[in-house]
Amino acid sequence: MGSRRWMSAWLVTVMVRTLWFTTAVSAEPWKRGYLVALPDEAFAVVHVRPDGTKSRHLPHHDAEGRVDLPHIQSALARLDQVHWEDPADAERARQHLRAHAVALGLRRSATPQPGSGSSR
Repeated sequence: MGSRRWMSAWLVTVMVRTLWFTTAVSAEPWKRGYLVALPDEAFAVVHVRPDGTKSRHLPHHDAEGRVDLPHIQSALARLDQVHWEDPADAERARQHLRAHAVALGLRRSATPQPGSGSSR
């Protein structure tokens, strides 16, 4: 009886997570005009070249400044595909996006939180 209950609970958990992930990833991509209109703060990294031009990478805040879950997931998946003009930008972007992911409950923090009960 206990194993049947455990299997049912496991199956429900898998179905809920699959449904959540599928709906989150299937969001509409942002159109170019929308991206151009976004402020620099909507991107994980804005690289300013010596001539003053900018390259903006990994948009994840919408026009109202809210973090967009599907775009956080996409940005995290695409980190290694970006051509970084400054290698330090890659790590800054990774830390910025991971902080959002932790805040949204998508990932656990790499460092134990005080009072978490972890003795390692």
